[in-house]
Amino acid sequence: MWVSKTPLRASFLGGGTDYPSHFRSHPGAVLGGTIDKYVFIQALPLAPIAEQKFRVTYRTTESVDRVEDIRHPVIRETLKLHNWSDPLNIATMSDLPGGTGLGSSSAFTVGFINLVHRLKGIELTRYELARQAIHMEQNILKENVGVQDQIHAAFGGLSRYEFSGDQISIEPLRLTTNRLGLLNASMLLVYTGSGRSASNVLATQETRTKAGDNAAYLREMYDMTSEGARVLEEDGVDATALARFGDLLNHGWELKRNLGAVSNPMIDSIYLKGRDMGAWGGKLLGAGGGGFVLFIASPELHPSFEAEFGAENVVKLAMTPTGSSVARIG
Repeated sequence: MWVSKTPLRASFLGGGTDYPSHFRSHPGAVLGGTIDKYVFIQALPLAPIAEQKFRVTYRTTESVDRVEDIRHPVIRETLKLHNWSDPLNIATMSDLPGGTGLGSSSAFTVGFINLVHRLKGIELTRYELARQAIHMEQNILKENVGVQDQIHAAFGGLSRYEFSGDQISIEPLRLTTNRLGLLNASMLLVYTGSGRSASNVLATQETRTKAGDNAAYLREMYDMTSEGARVLEEDGVDATALARFGDLLNHGWELKRNLGAVSNPMIDSIYLKGRDMGAWGGKLLGAGGGGFVLFIASPELHPSFEAEFGAENVVKLAMTPTGSSVARIG
């Protein structure tokens, strides 16, 4: 059996500038990183005498004889692309539910593409893996998605990524051990109580971006990624740096709310309550409409967040340095 393990991500600054509708004509950039929550995909080659050639387990279970009959779009189209015909049992699991702003859909795409190549004896470079996942989602599946989620999942780590035309550059952040440790100890997620389809939420934003209505907001959001990297890397008191970084998150969230179809009264209530409780900063993760609100708050405040929002709705997390990986078991 082969298993891919692909991290989810937390996007801090610049989300929205990573869409082709923007960075084909203006530079885009995001600052964020992968977290210690994962999407797992198992693949077990089956004997030719298997009752059905393909068994696929996710929210539902499929048993079919032809790749073309698989309903899961990423699995079906990836296997079709590789002319796959050997019997296969595929099962998926995730630490956190999909549709919650953590890049799970792209993490799945990256993980499955990585897994299929390893089954064929091919080890892709990180850049190839990200590019193939972007091609799958944007060009084959026609999903309304950007490019940061696939890149985070493939490369891993805390970085600033810049996009211009067809070019992608990566700037890994250089944090001290103490500062990274405090950042990890300070982050927590609060669940809004609902998920959403990122592609659907982004339809309104894409319309506004293509019309030029979001240009000023996106330009400022792009500039803030460099400032955020500088704040996290510069010398000084760690708590002071995180407080300044939290201020940037707050301003970035206010800008993002102008892009269209991002927030709602429930999200606003959670965000404002967290700020009133003393969080340095916060923002909704992902495209908008639901999912998780990320807060950066002094670790001593975390118990009060659990008391206020319910321990079952609060998730601790930490940055992780690695992207998608594949291992053989047995």
